[in-house]
Amino acid sequence: MGGVGRTFEPLRRLCREAVDTGVVPGAVVLFIDEGETRFHEAFGSRQLEPVVLPASRATIYDVASLTKAVITSVLCMRAVESGRLRLDSPVATYLPEFSRRGHGEQPAHHDADRDAVTVRHLLSHSAGLPAHRPFYLAPSIQALPPAARRAAIQEAAASEPLTAPPGARAVYTDLGFITLGWLLERVGGARLDQLAEREIFRPLGLAATAFGPLAVTAEREIAATERCPWRGRLLVGEVHDQNTWAMGGVAGHAGLFTTAAELAVISRALVAAWRGDRSGAEESLVDRDVIREFWSPSGIPGSNWRLGWDGPSATGSQAGERLARTAVGHLGFTGCSLWIDPARERAIVLLSNRVHPTVRDDPRFRTFRPAVHDAADAGDAGHAWIEG
Repeated sequence: MGGVGRTFEPLRRLCREAVDTGVVPGAVVLFIDEGETRFHEAFGSRQLEPVVLPASRATIYDVASLTKAVITSVLCMRAVESGRLRLDSPVATYLPEFSRRGHGEQPAHHDADRDAVTVRHLLSHSAGLPAHRPFYLAPSIQALPPAARRAAIQEAAASEPLTAPPGARAVYTDLGFITLGWLLERVGGARLDQLAEREIFRPLGLAATAFGPLAVTAEREIAATERCPWRGRLLVGEVHDQNTWAMGGVAGHAGLFTTAAELAVISRALVAAWRGDRSGAEESLVDRDVIREFWSPSGIPGSNWRLGWDGPSATGSQAGERLARTAVGHLGFTGCSLWIDPARERAIVLLSNRVHPTVRDDPRFRTFRPAVHDAADAGDAGHAWIEG
């Protein structure tokens, strides 16, 4: 059901209820259907302490792992289109440090397969790398000057022993995207934020989208995240992810700050590319055949992953039940999500700071997020979600 003539009152009630019951401090929701923005509203607060500040449609959020999809994957698309990168080439072709011979260590159980890991494996979370490592806590990294920590964490991620043969299974991993960010810098000849500015932000005219840290000014509304016990302060304009923070705020797995409106611009450009629409400025973003390969199922057994993007599972998906199963998207730990159905020129953006002022595992948010996606698409028939 399209958005023309709809009031979206059930979606508004859902978001207000989530704010009133403390599921999120605030949120911004944007819904595009048939290429047109049908809904774009803000709810609640962008900050609760030390003072309460309202959220607005212009509020900038730390979108966490959406960075993997809208930055790292898109930069990989562009590198593939230009011929600088091949999906099925070994990672070590571009990043010799990834090779088991590159760091001179005794190979672990699956590290004999290390040279078989391809760029495609990294993008589909099937390289065999573990999900996460708290590199920022390592004494050897903490002892380094800030300028040297980024390279040390990149080296540590690329050197992590494999826990499975490449291509055997998908394990969602930050380490693979830290490695991809480093690889893109190597083939692109610039730091990841500079590549993003040159190849995504500037061509699309994005003014609010950037890697942090962001200066807090009266003109720039930034949603607060955690009152961080490790850093000893409330995080506003600083990336929430600790490994990314130790890397200076710029990484392939996290670090992006943006607004719902500018995620909508990126979404429209990607949909235009997928459709082969070369009638506007979007034509420069990526070739149709390239994006269609990236947005196709990866083929890893038991996985919904595409290349840098997720796909909805058949049931129980955080994308909700109404979105086409051919859609693509991604979630962010801070409380953000983006889902795109290119065939219907549809996108749903949810930005929230559920980790403010403290991180907690609230099962109500895991119900709220898919309910938002369903309510945007459900007409005015109401919504159903269960408070945990």
